[in-house]
Amino acid sequence: MLFSKKISQLTDIELLDKYKQDGRSMWVGELYSRYSHLVFGLCLKYLKDEENAKDATLAIFEKLITDLKTREVATFQHWLYTVSRNQCLEILRLAGREEKRKTVYHHENAVNIFQEVNAPSFAEMREAGLNRLERAIANLEDDQQKCVNLFYIQEKSYKEIAETTGYSLGEVKTHIQNGKRNLRLLLDSKNEK
Repeated sequence: MLFSKKISQLTDIELLDKYKQDGRSMWVGELYSRYSHLVFGLCLKYLKDEENAKDATLAIFEKLITDLKTREVATFQHWLYTVSRNQCLEILRLAGREEKRKTVYHHENAVNIFQEVNAPSFAEMREAGLNRLERAIANLEDDQQKCVNLFYIQEKSYKEIAETTGYSLGEVKTHIQNGKRNLRLLLDSKNEK
């Protein structure tokens, strides 16, 4: 009991250092207990299926066991978010390819087959939209970008965002509202950066 309290008091970076030193999975286990619900939520948003999201979450943490031995990670939360997002996008890419293959085999008309092969899949269109959204978020002012990411991506409350950033509740609400408005403008504009 005393030992687990000590582990829970370590920072993410301390856990990563200890894992690199001795390779014991309990350090990654603590990171899993801290972040698995966030990773699951992100996977559920991307994959839209609870079972697939659970499988993806486990696969991501299994991947961490090998990747964390060699990777230098400055901010674990940001790195984990990127790894998780990329894993989900890869799953969607593979699902899109499989769906495209099935469609080609089921059509009898060669013209329809050609059109289906060249048409972007739902997963590809969705990924393009997500990539476009990420670029738009990156073009927001820092305060807006931080609050929008915390609110929509990490699903933090106004109060949690205020505690994390040091902004007042009013500032958090303003940054999120202005960020949403500016995102809409960026996404509507043809000249997106």
